[in-house]
Amino acid sequence: MADLPPPERSSPPQSTPRWPWIMGGLLGGFFLLAAGLGLGWYLFYRPIVNVAVQLPAPPAPPAPAGPDAAQVKALEEQIEKQKLANKQIEDQIATLKDRLRADVCTAKDPAGKAPPASTPAPAGQKT
Repeated sequence: MADLPPPERSSPPQSTPRWPWIMGGLLGGFFLLAAGLGLGWYLFYRPIVNVAVQLPAPPAPPAPAGPDAAQVKALEEQIEKQKLANKQIEDQIATLKDRLRADVCTAKDPAGKAPPASTPAPAGQKT
């Protein structure tokens, strides 16, 4: 035993500082929390708010100042022409109703009575 070196004193194990682990854990947790909140806002909250809160519709364009005199005159002329055409059609309808009330064909006169002289024959028919 004389050949053996004297036993070294074992010094107490040096404790490594724990504050870097604590700070790293806090900082990493903060970054993970921030990344999760950012992704949650970007993926979920932002689309919901964009759909729920929309801008109001733009206002309607202002109405024109007033009607154009030429357009008003043209419309009045068209109305008068249409009234004349309607009057002619009403007269034709009244004439045709009178013809329906009269005897068109009888056993004594199978060709039908001659239409009254005052009613003109419809266009396209020969008398």
